[in-house]
Amino acid sequence: MRRSPEISSALTARPRVEGWPLAAVGLLVISSLVLTAWVQYDKFHAPAPPPVSLVLESRALVFRDGRDGSVQVVDADSGERLEAITGEAGFARGVLRGLAQARLRQGGSPETPFELRREGDGALRLADPVTGRSVDLTVFGPTNAVVFQSYLQIRKPFSSGEP
Repeated sequence: MRRSPEISSALTARPRVEGWPLAAVGLLVISSLVLTAWVQYDKFHAPAPPPVSLVLESRALVFRDGRDGSVQVVDADSGERLEAITGEAGFARGVLRGLAQARLRQGGSPETPFELRREGDGALRLADPVTGRSVDLTVFGPTNAVVFQSYLQIRKPFSSGEP
């Protein structure tokens, strides 16, 4: 029994993909390649995560503008008013202004405390827990960092002299 050529070609023929289906498959392949390349590019150019450093001391501080143009500093845990930042203090004001503006853009409150901490690698860092941003104050020189460093001085509890 011999098959006719029409039946034999119908059994062995491959489906033809033409027109819009072919264009859609091609577009899918090209877009997946572009997406893969973009993700790899982003991974390669992403900033390295900051190294984890041991925190030796820290203090939660709230900074407020004073009526006299100073910056009032309050210990967030105890409510104790600390020495205000007075005078020009351009570096301190610039750091605080930058962090505060970023916080306000993200809808944070000015009453949420910043964290001032001394780390094991010698860095003195002012961090904003609302935005996740932090500034290493020691990279700008010791004279600039001393303004903030005074807020981390260890204070001994008051004693009346009795044992």
